[in-house]
Amino acid sequence: MREDRFIIKVVEMHYIQGMSQIEISQRLGVSRTTVSRTLAQARRRRYIEFKVNYPDTVTPGSESSLEQKYGLKEAVVVTEKSDSDLEQEIAFFASDYLLRVMKNHMTLAYASGRALKNLADCMKGDVRLKFLELSDVKVVPLIATYNAAESVSMKHRMAYSNYSMDLIAQLLQGQAYHLLMPPLVSSKQIRDDFFREPSIREIVSKIEKADVAVVGIGTLQEESAGIYANMIGMEEFERLSRKGGVSEFLLHVIDKDGQIVDDDYEYHVTSIALDKFKKIPVRIGVAYGMEKKEAILASLRGGLINVLITDEHVAEYLAEV
Repeated sequence: MREDRFIIKVVEMHYIQGMSQIEISQRLGVSRTTVSRTLAQARRRRYIEFKVNYPDTVTPGSESSLEQKYGLKEAVVVTEKSDSDLEQEIAFFASDYLLRVMKNHMTLAYASGRALKNLADCMKGDVRLKFLELSDVKVVPLIATYNAAESVSMKHRMAYSNYSMDLIAQLLQGQAYHLLMPPLVSSKQIRDDFFREPSIREIVSKIEKADVAVVGIGTLQEESAGIYANMIGMEEFERLSRKGGVSEFLLHVIDKDGQIVDDDYEYHVTSIALDKFKKIPVRIGVAYGMEKKEAILASLRGGLINVLITDEHVAEYLAEV
């Protein structure tokens, strides 16, 4: 066909010479719409084939399948390399994602835990921070300040303190705010009294208006939930597990469908209510390891997160379940 010459001309200029559609339209004396339609026609006629040679560490197929299956904004699937620690790989990609989405005037709601401490420590060494220019960034806590028991290791005490949030605020050139009350209290009355305090209400309001949230996803096993056991007792988490609980999410205990387990335990929790948490536009879950697969699945089923950063083994499980 005579028009084939024009189509091939446009294809070569765009894909081989690297010219933009506007540059092509100016060179050939046609409208940008004509160039766009011509490229679309070339694809329909199969004049163009796309092939991407993915590196071994990238798994785009599994990412897109998780995004479609669970309605995620983005899934980041990390492949464990023989010369690298998975924990650090997860931290790098979580840090990379956060740097990508944070903009001026945003409020970041940040949780606590080992994965999020690793994220903050990893971001500290990112060369992009030298060129980062952000203004009016606020960082608020998703879990209240907690003084861990003296028996807890220093590594864990740091992970569940304000360290990570304060560091992230510093790195993002922002201001950190603290929620100064226990993450778990002994009664509903005490919790309600805390929330009547103007200084507490002010921080809670900032949390509820956050643009981005970053959370870890815990299990009800001692390795994950044990850090809080001295406040409420590990046997309480074991009891909630028998009632169908599979995950601790911001200290709320949720079942396999991501719904809060119906129990008076919920009155002890001072973290943001999950229905309000789900109104935060970008909710990043950083969790990995097959021991957490059911907890991660629950958070996805409940719509608690819309960005997931995890490892390839968990991703495979989530894709097949």
